[in-house]
Amino acid sequence: MPVAVSKPVVQTIPATADIKEILEILHRDGVIVLSDFCPEEEVDALNAKAKIHFERCEAEGRAADSFHGSKGRATHTTAAYGLLGSAPEELCKIMQRKVWHQVMEEFLTHESWDWGGDEKVYRKTGYWLHTNIGYKVSPGANNQRLHRDLNSAAIQRTGPESLVNGVSTFVAGCDVTPRNGGTHVAPGSHLWPQDRMPTQEDTVAVSMKKGSMAIWLSNIFHGAGANTCEPDEPNAVRTIYGLFCISDNFRQGESTAWICEPEVLKKMPPEVLRLLGMYAGRTGGGRFIGREPVQTWGPLKDYNGGEWIYRGLDSIYQ
Repeated sequence: MPVAVSKPVVQTIPATADIKEILEILHRDGVIVLSDFCPEEEVDALNAKAKIHFERCEAEGRAADSFHGSKGRATHTTAAYGLLGSAPEELCKIMQRKVWHQVMEEFLTHESWDWGGDEKVYRKTGYWLHTNIGYKVSPGANNQRLHRDLNSAAIQRTGPESLVNGVSTFVAGCDVTPRNGGTHVAPGSHLWPQDRMPTQEDTVAVSMKKGSMAIWLSNIFHGAGANTCEPDEPNAVRTIYGLFCISDNFRQGESTAWICEPEVLKKMPPEVLRLLGMYAGRTGGGRFIGREPVQTWGPLKDYNGGEWIYRGLDSIYQ
């Protein structure tokens, strides 16, 4: 009698759960969904600004980005880069949530040492925003090929012993389901040997309610699912917002800081400017004329800490 093979599962727990539980699941599965990460009114405000951003990107032809029409991007998909420029205050709130930073700190801060004369000198990486993208996936979209988000760092993965160099996070702008193309992920694939090839049978579609956040490590196999909805169905167009972070000893995928005008940057709190690269990385990279960019770049003269400090229950500033 054949042995039944259990289907992989993506675990969903509240965003207010103990951080130890969240990190334990991520270490084990490489993926998690945090429910109620953003309140509905915040998501509605983000959706309203993103709608304009999507329309502008499509009108300018940026929907045909470097991945569009290739194996790297599903069809019927608008990937609108630089969302921060259109919804800076809304994304600032997301990037000030304590649990978000706790996850980045756990997986993207790596310690190394070398000799400095006759003593050991230790360094520890930090993290910054790699890129930020709004995704609008319409009915008719196909399955995206399964892949890992590792190639941008150009570091060869050798196996489960390899360091995690990126973390991908997605806020759901609507209910995400298998029908509207919820991303297919292979839980546990961050622990696979390098020569194991992924198949769709290894995956499960990520489902999450509006306002939830999906998190997966850069060495997890995943790919957008096919959107099989009819155009008139509720949530037929899957809208999600991706914030991708990377260890700060790598270059950012986008020069995100230049998306915003200086007067907008001045409203952002220091922790967000740090994510954008306006402060040097922990290991010293990213300086400007030998100092912190925020202190030496003329347009940020008189920056005094910004005003968009989030005061939610899970804010890092509480």
